[in-house]
Amino acid sequence: MRNLVAYEASIASESLVFARYTELMNGIIDTAQDATLLREKKIIVNSLKSDADAAELFNGISKSVRLTNVSYIDKAIGDVNNYFYNTKKVRVYTSVQKYVYDSWKVLTVLAVILLILLSSLESFCSVYTCTNVYFSTSTLVWHVMGLLVVVCLAIDKSFVRACTNL
Repeated sequence: MRNLVAYEASIASESLVFARYTELMNGIIDTAQDATLLREKKIIVNSLKSDADAAELFNGISKSVRLTNVSYIDKAIGDVNNYFYNTKKVRVYTSVQKYVYDSWKVLTVLAVILLILLSSLESFCSVYTCTNVYFSTSTLVWHVMGLLVVVCLAIDKSFVRACTNL
């Protein structure tokens, strides 16, 4: 396939359609599961031994000899990217990535402040016997600490490391 890309680059003067197609397929196919999905949907025909070989074939192709510009393929790529980035799942993931994962330092500081306040409350109530508190303060502190650990596990590994260093 590399030879075909090189041959097209050597004889074509305008657009490199085959080279652009191989770049597109290289971007789509990363794993054997990608090749399997495309083969099952009859988008590609695989006459190699396995789908892993097809994925390896497309992943082994480097960038084309020169930049390619095929307007209808570029439009199709743009349409696919727009569709993908406008799906609800991707928008939620990018929002969580942006606002939660990137703010783990702030969340850690808030968790530390909350733990200090609850520990202070527990210390105060153990000395002065707070009888008007609905829950016993030690039970409340342990419940909140358990909740913070669950939140830490749900957010991010780096946040979990920060929480376990408290």
